[in-house]
Amino acid sequence: MDQNLWDGNFVDVDTGEVRVSSSPGILRALALGSCVAVAAYDRYKKIGGLAHVMLPGKSPSGEGENREKYTEDAIDVLLDSIKEMGTKTQNLEVNLVGGANILGEGTISEEIMGSVLGYLEKLNIEPKNKRLGGRERRSVSLDIVSGRIFYTEGDSAAKEL
Repeated sequence: MDQNLWDGNFVDVDTGEVRVSSSPGILRALALGSCVAVAAYDRYKKIGGLAHVMLPGKSPSGEGENREKYTEDAIDVLLDSIKEMGTKTQNLEVNLVGGANILGEGTISEEIMGSVLGYLEKLNIEPKNKRLGGRERRSVSLDIVSGRIFYTEGDSAAKEL
């Protein structure tokens, strides 16, 4: 891994948040368990964003400020925010990381992954790369300058997606 990638400005994207940037720096989501990180990037304009999706579906009415933790709302906010910065959906590369069943019980990770994949399909967006499922937590980082995406699984070293 190129160590220079990590010399810079980090912006953490916490659970249920969406962040978009055209400034040099790295958007990162740490400790992804059942959550799925949706990374979108425009290589032409060097605009990128990361959504840290926590729940499947769309937020119930009245959810207000917490709506970005739901799949459909988070993806809508991510795409709308990037479009407002001057890019087009067809210029975006979308990548997915997360969805692990780290406790080995329940189906929330499968529900979130299914919701993300289903909603992207409805929007006619095919993910370029996916690192989903399994049993180990992950983290993901998106470098806004290069568009490179790195992830970790468990305690492993970072790998390029």
